[in-house]
Amino acid sequence: MNTLLATLLSGSGTQFDYTYSIAAETGYIEQADVDWDFTSNWQRSTGGLRLGYQVTSNVDLLGSVHWGTQYSGYNDYYYDYDEYDSNALSGYDAQTAETLIQVGPKFSWNLKPWFAPYATVQGVVAHNRLQMSDNGSFDEDATTLVDASAMGFGATAALGLELRIRPIADKAQLFFYAEGGSSAVTALNFSLEGAGTGESDINIGDLGYGGAYTRVGLGTKF
Repeated sequence: MNTLLATLLSGSGTQFDYTYSIAAETGYIEQADVDWDFTSNWQRSTGGLRLGYQVTSNVDLLGSVHWGTQYSGYNDYYYDYDEYDSNALSGYDAQTAETLIQVGPKFSWNLKPWFAPYATVQGVVAHNRLQMSDNGSFDEDATTLVDASAMGFGATAALGLELRIRPIADKAQLFFYAEGGSSAVTALNFSLEGAGTGESDINIGDLGYGGAYTRVGLGTKF
């Protein structure tokens, strides 16, 4: 097993020359806001794709997009023992659809052809769609429905480690990476558009990101 691993990781002794990279990844930007408890029982990781372009042997330009959904709910029920049936009395359901876009450089220290610590700083655009209803249906069937969107802007900074497999016919190279760091994003302010007097917007609150940041991914360079 150790011999197989060494064979996979060892290269020709030179760094693989590539132009582009693509990877599937997962992770999260911490939801550092107590109001998230209303729309999420616990934070769920997002997933997405990361694209890369090699600028120099030590610098790549990265771009990624992540999607995810946070959801929560609470309902009281009345149980009819004669009819063996239950009916909802009151409650709510909430969900937040997340889209996270990141762009920024990655600076690598290519200590070995298969082993490279790195640092990356990336700008963040966060778009969230918040929906709340009284019956779990986020459409016109809901008696009460809140549907609002908001955007926030910020940045992440992280340190990571990349492991690379022996190049395939000098045309492609598989790689794995993991990174962690911190983040800061402006608050996402939600409002009901045109719901106020004179069709003015009604502010219903905000949600914020900020704190820990992680990404883990697997991809190929070519």
